[in-house]
Amino acid sequence: MTTVVAAITISLDGYITGPNDGPGNGLGDGGERLHYWVFGGPWSYEAEPSGEATGVVTHRPEEAPSEGGFAFVDGLDEAIARARQAAGDKDISVGGGADVIRQALRAGYVDELAISIAPVILGGGKRLFDGFEQTLNLEHAALLQSPLATHITYRLVR
Repeated sequence: MTTVVAAITISLDGYITGPNDGPGNGLGDGGERLHYWVFGGPWSYEAEPSGEATGVVTHRPEEAPSEGGFAFVDGLDEAIARARQAAGDKDISVGGGADVIRQALRAGYVDELAISIAPVILGGGKRLFDGFEQTLNLEHAALLQSPLATHITYRLVR
């Protein structure tokens, strides 16, 4: 059976970006520290990029890559339907930021919520649950400790 997992990294004080996020500063001031665990250590926006993006969620269809299997869809319902069709009985991962994850939680699509907590204090930025007023019942499903983050997975209880 397919499990829909929403995954995101937050700071110890609950932010998914630092202050002043925007074009060219997508994770905000100091926000790249959230993802040291992904890259195995420090990186910055000033360094030459390496690798390529492997996924995209955008409100602007003109930004969607023309190659690489990407498709612009008309909302979350269509995105989840297409993901389920493509995944078969494999799991689906929902990412793309707090807004997408909040939408998926509100719509009842998410089976598991995976939160990676980076050991940093950002002091400001965007929070995962800003404006989220729905009650969620969660149970602990898994815990993984690494030197650069603590990864906690919760199962949504319906």
